[in-house]
Amino acid sequence: MSPAGRDSQLRHRPAGALTRAVAAAALAAAICGSAFAQVARSIDDETLADRPIAKLNFKGLSRVTEREILNNIRVAAGQPFDPKSVRNDVSTLYRLGQFGTINAVAAVLPDGTVDLTYVFIEQPIVKDLQVVGNKLISDQELRKVIPLYAGGPRDDFLLEQSVSRIKDLYRKRGNYLADVTVDESRLKDTGILILRIAEGPRVKIKEIEFIGNASLNATELAGEIKTRTSVPLFTKGELDEELLIDDVASLDKYYKDRGFVDVRVDRRVEISADSKEAKVSFVISEGRRYRLRSVVVEGIGAEGVKPLLVLNPTQISDLLYIHAGDIYSRLKLDKSIASVRDTYLLLGYVDVEVNDRTVRVGEQAEVDLLLAVREGPRTVAGLLNIQGNFLTKDKIVRRLVRIQPGRVLDGRELDRATERVKATQLFNDVRITVQRPRADEQDALDTDTAQAAAAKSGAKPDASKTDASKPDEKKSDEKTGETRAALVRSEVRDILVEVKERNTGSVNFGLGLGTDSGVFGELSVNQKNFDIADTPESFDELVAGRAFRGAGQQFSMTLAPGDQVSTIGVDILEPHLFETDYALRFAPSYRLRLYQDYTESKGTVPLTLSRRLGDFWTVGLTTAATWVKLSDFDSSTPIEDYEDRGPATYASGGFFVKRTDVDRPMQPSRGSNAEFSLTQWESISGGSPFTVLRTGYTQFFTVAEDFIGRRTTLKLNSDVGYIFGGDAPVYEKFYLGGRSFRGFDFRTISPKSTASIDPTIPPANDPIGGNWLFFLGSQLEQPLFQNTFSGVVFIDSGTVTEDVTLGQYRVSIGAGIRLHIPQFGPAPLAFDFAIPLLKEDTDETQVFSFSAEIPF
Repeated sequence: MSPAGRDSQLRHRPAGALTRAVAAAALAAAICGSAFAQVARSIDDETLADRPIAKLNFKGLSRVTEREILNNIRVAAGQPFDPKSVRNDVSTLYRLGQFGTINAVAAVLPDGTVDLTYVFIEQPIVKDLQVVGNKLISDQELRKVIPLYAGGPRDDFLLEQSVSRIKDLYRKRGNYLADVTVDESRLKDTGILILRIAEGPRVKIKEIEFIGNASLNATELAGEIKTRTSVPLFTKGELDEELLIDDVASLDKYYKDRGFVDVRVDRRVEISADSKEAKVSFVISEGRRYRLRSVVVEGIGAEGVKPLLVLNPTQISDLLYIHAGDIYSRLKLDKSIASVRDTYLLLGYVDVEVNDRTVRVGEQAEVDLLLAVREGPRTVAGLLNIQGNFLTKDKIVRRLVRIQPGRVLDGRELDRATERVKATQLFNDVRITVQRPRADEQDALDTDTAQAAAAKSGAKPDASKTDASKPDEKKSDEKTGETRAALVRSEVRDILVEVKERNTGSVNFGLGLGTDSGVFGELSVNQKNFDIADTPESFDELVAGRAFRGAGQQFSMTLAPGDQVSTIGVDILEPHLFETDYALRFAPSYRLRLYQDYTESKGTVPLTLSRRLGDFWTVGLTTAATWVKLSDFDSSTPIEDYEDRGPATYASGGFFVKRTDVDRPMQPSRGSNAEFSLTQWESISGGSPFTVLRTGYTQFFTVAEDFIGRRTTLKLNSDVGYIFGGDAPVYEKFYLGGRSFRGFDFRTISPKSTASIDPTIPPANDPIGGNWLFFLGSQLEQPLFQNTFSGVVFIDSGTVTEDVTLGQYRVSIGAGIRLHIPQFGPAPLAFDFAIPLLKEDTDETQVFSFSAEIPF
């Protein structure tokens, strides 16, 4: 056999051990010398092509069966010989991971047919898998990232992958120099795979340096990277190679956003002698800062450049945020492309594509910008199809997807509707897509739009009869053609909304405690997708959760007995009454509250009718019937409380206006919340009527955001209340203190009593409430560990008096912690320490206050 023939027999061997390759060659040579001495040839020999294959032979199989081989190859006896098919089969067999080497040997038999033999050397079996040298990471955790397993064949690819994954696992924990080696001799002799780990010390970053940044200062660049130096209790500062790669990309983008088109960024890591500290240097070659010389806008189609039919180049240029003479900023360019795209989406061109290309101009630091716009057809909304809502009614989704069939589709609504449907928290997954054009309505639409285009331009239906010699008519015809081109290319396309329902019902048990409310237990039943009209047809349907569900209503029932406060209540909300934008809420409740001097029993039956105005505003009307009784007085109870003991019954009615544009309902970091309400109270049991005015405003600011997305948030909030028009009872007046004004005892910021029930007992300095409330506060929250643990510093200030005044003003400052644990509910566990700076002699202070609710 020629050297070329021997080489061709081994050409399918992957990278492996030299000993296995030599063994395979020897085995193949032996087979060729004995079995196929007639005419042995290379499988690439042209004389073998199209000869029929007499039979297939498999040599070297021990663990793998011939049947498994036959199931994974396409070459078969009786087929014409094709070397390409043989090579493909060898590649397929390698992917089984069972073989170290595979060789294909071909021989020509005396009758002219081909005898094809596959020669295998099987991978050794891994009898056991062991990890040694690991102290920081357990064996169980390491085994999760190792794709090999005991009892399976050796696979060099998976072995390399195991080594790489283990190193990545250690690097994420700060062991940048961790190394992993394979004990090859033990694996060969005993079949035991041993991965030896040298963990090395944790490398902490002590210094970050920027080199070559002549135009941008280091402080500015440091804000764009995620790598941080080690600061005890705040940042670990561990060296992470993947993070460094991301930082290089971030710096590159930051420079290009500021016109440095030729910037090059790299990083350099220097390890200390003890391998415990590192210095990271970002090496920057800024290059020149480019300006934009001109902008060229053109349309493109399937055949290449074509005229723009919807917006002309001048209109598109006016939409851009970058213009000739500006610094060439990638940030402004991306914003410009988004502006153009949004304009087309608004006009119904949902398939629009806007591509940019930069052309450098001569030796000057200038570039030309070429924007290529593929307009595509205009889309008219067809049917809105909803899939995946097995329990939830279609109307719940349809009213959130504000797409009207038969009208031009606003492409921006696709993303907006997706966010609105997700915000209901009724579904796990939401996807809204535009389907292919509907052929059944397309012809009619084309005819109608063509006639509309002709009528709009004043042209005759048959444009071919126009006299081209008349300039005015020719110009009109050209305009008609452009209008028709823009209108006729419309498509009717259905909208598909795919949702995946989630479990919206829950039964909760919990324990709550706080300095204002004492200790209480809680049992609640909640359903966010309630349907009051969907009564169960059987007990099994009720137990399975298929009853009282699907209409998008909200229902909750709560029972919370406590040592100071006990409540029971039901809350039912219909967010779209009679399929309108009006919402109706019915929330009767009863509360028993034990104060220091008396017990308050209060039942309320409120009804609220509201309407949303857009995405931010809500207006509404409220009415309620309230029953109150004070009891269990002692001799030192203020006379004002005793005189309002009741029982008393009130009817109230009023209106409110709210505006909310926060970025998220819980833990907001941006936006504001404002509310104004006016309520008139009328006594049914003979008391004095009165009016309550209340307004408040809260603003959230993101002060900073770190490299993992944690936001430092500043909250400014205010609250103003005023009671006028009559004498309000003590239980409807204003109080501050406790969690509402930290640093002071619960409800003690208030006018104080001047007499007790027993005239022989001096007044106990108890609060009796005021008619005027003013509060102003600020709080800064800084995440300390992930998004779970954060610290706050705050200032509270305000007063409660009988008359409108800022006298007797109080101020307190303090600090606290917040524990945001999703399993405990959306509200954080809050613990605060506060010290009054301004206070009255009669005030009662409270340094520590807290509020916590823990579910079981």
